[in-house]
Amino acid sequence: MSTLEQDLAQLNFEYLMLARECARSNPLEAAWRFGVDRKQIEEIAEFSLEKIREISAVTRTVIRLVPMKTPNDISLASHGALLLQSNADKENM
Repeated sequence: MSTLEQDLAQLNFEYLMLARECARSNPLEAAWRFGVDRKQIEEIAEFSLEKIREISAVTRTVIRLVPMKTPNDISLASHGALLLQSNADKENM
C-alpha cells in the first residue's frame, strides 16, 4: 500500500470514528456536521470497530468537503449550513 493510500485509510478511519461517536451521542448534530440523513446516522451509530476498519481500508475518500467559495454577504458557517440543508432537500424529493 502506498503512502497516499495509507494516509487516506487513516483519515477515513479517524473521520468514521468521529462520525460514529457523534451519531451515538447526538444524532441531530451528526446529521448536520457530517451531511448525512437520519438513516445513515443510524447505520453509522451501529458500526463496529471492524466495520470501520473495513470501510477505511478501501482507501477511497469518505469525507465530504464543503465548497469554500461563498457569497460576500454571508459567513462560511451559514453558507455551509445552507448547502447541507439544500442537499438534504434534494435527496428527500
